[in-house]
Amino acid sequence: MAAPPLSRNSDFVKLWSGFTIARVGSQITVLALPLTAVLLLGAGPTETGLLVAAQMAPSIVAGLFIGVWVDRLPRRPILIVSDIGSAVVIGSVPLAAALGALNLGQLYIVSFLGGAFAVATDLARVAFVPALVGRSGLVAANSRLQASNAVAQVAGPSLGGILVQALTAPIAMLCDAIGFVASAIFIAAIRSPEAPRSREATRGVWREIIEGMRWMVRQPIVFRCITAIALANIEWFAVQAVLVVYATRELGLSPALLGISLAVIGPLSLLGAALAGPLTSRWGLGPVMIAALFLETLSRLLLPFAAGPPVQAATVLGVSQALLGLTVPLWGVSVLSLLQAVTPENLLGRVNSATRVIAFGVAPPAAFGAGILADIIGVRPTLLASAVIAGLAFLYLFLSPVRRFQHPSP
Repeated sequence: MAAPPLSRNSDFVKLWSGFTIARVGSQITVLALPLTAVLLLGAGPTETGLLVAAQMAPSIVAGLFIGVWVDRLPRRPILIVSDIGSAVVIGSVPLAAALGALNLGQLYIVSFLGGAFAVATDLARVAFVPALVGRSGLVAANSRLQASNAVAQVAGPSLGGILVQALTAPIAMLCDAIGFVASAIFIAAIRSPEAPRSREATRGVWREIIEGMRWMVRQPIVFRCITAIALANIEWFAVQAVLVVYATRELGLSPALLGISLAVIGPLSLLGAALAGPLTSRWGLGPVMIAALFLETLSRLLLPFAAGPPVQAATVLGVSQALLGLTVPLWGVSVLSLLQAVTPENLLGRVNSATRVIAFGVAPPAAFGAGILADIIGVRPTLLASAVIAGLAFLYLFLSPVRRFQHPSP
């Protein structure tokens, strides 16, 4: 039976609402966590790079095993448990700060555990969406989720910067913990039954992992897209590792001004989410992915040249974020819809975890390496090197058969 339209699909609305609330809180923590390290604990580029590396490490260390778990178990309980776990982990930071016991070691642990729960949440949600909306509704559903992500990118950093300046960074993170609790409540209210999945007791975990990876590698277009984003992610996480230090110490931005600059990504993300469906219908998935990487390259080329008074520097940072605002939904909707449409339902968790391992496996070394490199040669040269890597990712996809790929076969 066909899934109802999204406007009347109450269970998708619940998933969407929980995702939106949790994502706004997470965007507060994206700013508040490194600011906690920099402003309260005196961290430098190496330490903030290690924070980003710790957050992404679960994608490599546990991602494949979590993918098997997602394919073996019902997805809704996984989402609920992951939200509650995230709330507890994030909430430990303001508690430790209030007790005078906060240190960098705890922040590394929070980053790692928060990253693990985020992996479980993302894999379970990606696998759960087709059951709620049907495969014909994937582009529309993913566009709405990306639109919520855009709202979060406006509200989260700007609200986070204000909260950090007014109440301190650890207190700002308390809002994130509350958001995860609210998300768990919405997910618990979903009533759509999940299709039962067959259990084969004789199959081991590694055999199931290899099955998902083998399927992914044998799909040439899928594998090329994942390889391209892995290359782009080297520069993405390198920039994330040093951006707060660059903005606060070299550009002289206050937390509030930094938050506003980062929030510029949001309005353009809303536009990108709105354009993703029409553009993929008109141009095809491949050209839209290539256009997204081109915009990301332009964004990264701007960053090293930010200078002048804080407002002027913040404007350059804001323009860079605006270009990223178009990049993220155009890439995300296209790739995610492609994967969900062509992947067998019983492989969704494992295939998505395998793609994450390839795409995000570069994140910890890229982030940590960028922090060390910035300490050695400076932040601006490190950002310029990241822009060059973004350009290579664009060229890799542009010169591949992906540029002729239109739509997945029915």
